[in-house]
Amino acid sequence: MRAAVYEGEGRLVVKDVPDPVPAADEVLIEVEACGVCGSDVQIINIPAGHPSTPPVIIGHEFVGWIRAVGSGVRDLAVGARVVCDPDPKCGACDSCRAGRPANCTNIVALGVYRDGALAQYVIAPANSVYPISEDVPAELAALVEPLACVVNGTNRAALRPGESVVIFGAGAIGCLFTAVLHAAGAARIIVVEPSPARAPVARALGAAEVLTPDEWAARRAELMPAGADVVVDAVGSVLPQAIEAAGMGARVIIFGMNQNAHPAVHQVEIVEKGLSIMGSYISNFTFPAAIRLVESGQLNLAPMITATIPLDDTVAGIGRIRSGEAVKIVIKP
Repeated sequence: MRAAVYEGEGRLVVKDVPDPVPAADEVLIEVEACGVCGSDVQIINIPAGHPSTPPVIIGHEFVGWIRAVGSGVRDLAVGARVVCDPDPKCGACDSCRAGRPANCTNIVALGVYRDGALAQYVIAPANSVYPISEDVPAELAALVEPLACVVNGTNRAALRPGESVVIFGAGAIGCLFTAVLHAAGAARIIVVEPSPARAPVARALGAAEVLTPDEWAARRAELMPAGADVVVDAVGSVLPQAIEAAGMGARVIIFGMNQNAHPAVHQVEIVEKGLSIMGSYISNFTFPAAIRLVESGQLNLAPMITATIPLDDTVAGIGRIRSGEAVKIVIKP
């Protein structure tokens, strides 16, 4: 089969690899569509902004059709359309047993440490896949995985209707936060994003204002003099700006990941404002909610899809995300 393989040190190569074979507790999925995630971009950056173990097929935001099941699989049938939690939780470590699966210490993530879904086929643990309606367009079904992660973050933010929000970043994650928090009743959402190409998408999903970092710095006191009730860092490197944007007693959600970022933090501001700063990592029992949101059509996520491209164009698609031109690129192998 064809697959996009990360070979280390910024090298991503689309090439022929052997077809995968499922183990007893796994399923073989023919990939219908797979989104390119910001973490995929970080993996192939130099230096890498996200860890990975090459050689590995990247890609983890996918929908597809079960084409074979392992001998031990009982509740999934060949032909079912499914999405997948690419971070299989062990269920046995201290974090899992304490009800914190997002902090499982034994995750071997698809598309990061084991082969993922930027390929014609992928294998996945049977207990990590979820059925999804055949009526959902493939491009939107591929958004379930990042949406499940964002729903985890919005649950932590505990937005109350009428509260104000500032989101740093209008990539896919920032736009999903915008859509969910808008649907949850945020009174006003301001998104800070340097790329002009992404601004119309953020507005379509519910942002009242989309400003460049310089515009935000110049107008912050005018637009949100008391600070925001909820602030989201969807970039992974702007905690100081998020703290500055926060109002008294605000909740700050740190979602974006960049292991090369080491920002200096004005810690006294956290104390004086009484801020709650929370890291939000992957999903946390939130796949069913994300599937329901996508199936119901309650969120209009179609504006997020910048382009749908073939597998052989993966490297170019990643470049479009890195440049800020694209919000979400979807690959159809």
